[in-house]
This record gives sequence, structure tokens and C-alpha cells, in this order.
Amino acid sequence: MAKVQIIYSTVGGNTEIVVLKVAEVLILKNHQVELIRVDIVKPESILEFDLTILASPTYNQGTLDDHFKPFFKNWKTVNLKNHPMAALGLGSMKYYSEYLTEATGLLEHEITKKEAAIAISGLRVGVDPLKILDSLVSKWADKIDLYLTENFPNT
Repeated sequence: MAKVQIIYSTVGGNTEIVVLKVAEVLILKNHQVELIRVDIVKPESILEFDLTILASPTYNQGTLDDHFKPFFKNWKTVNLKNHPMAALGLGSMKYYSEYLTEATGLLEHEITKKEAAIAISGLRVGVDPLKILDSLVSKWADKIDLYLTENFPNT
């Protein structure tokens, strides 16, 4: 059983729906999961987990939820070199289609800047998440489980 932390922001609730599904799948696979909103998490807590997932909606012309700004400012002092992380981002067609799920790329960019390890490719959700919870989202969570099983077999 690995320990997974999911740090997320949500305004309309879609990101929360997706991270709850990821957590559900991982818990069913016997992993310990903590969901915590980005506006209350302490960045140093990342080091207490085997894997951390960052999740955000995409807004406007490809920006993250504003709550990630202070989080990234505060995590500058935390050494995340080689710490396993993953990203998931949501988007809505009500904004610019070319930036639909840009949050995933932005989160992965921040992870890379910290020299953390991207455990698996990020999840990009550009449709109503309710339609893909049991398909795309669950399959992505299965990939997280496989990564954890292979890399943390005795935790």
C-alpha cells in the first residue's frame, strides 16, 4: 500500500469529481489516499507521500486556478528532486479551445522545474467529466496503481 496525496483546486466542482474518482480507484486497490485543497495544503507535506498528484481546472487563455500561485511560491523551499508526481487538468469549451486542458501542461512544467519525477503522463479532461469517470479517469487511476505497485511494492 502506497501513500498518495492529491492536491487540487476546484471552483465549479468538476475537478473535485475527477479527483474523487481517482481516489476511489486507488483506495479500492489498497492505497492510502489523502485529498487536500491547494489553498490549505503545506507544500512540505508532499514529502510524506510516495506520490503526489496536482489537479487544476484550466481558465481563460490557459491559466491555472489562482490558488496555485501562492502554493508554487511557497513550495520553492521544498526539495522535491526525484519525488514522484503526476498532473491532471480539466478544461471547458467555454474558454479558448486551443488552451482546453492547458492546466495539465502547466502543472507538469512546475513539477519539472522542481526536478521532481513525472510518474506517468498527465490526464487531460476536456469534456463533461461525468461521461468519462468509469472509462478514461478510471484507466488513468489504474496506471497510477501500476506505477505504485511497481515502484513501492513493500509500502
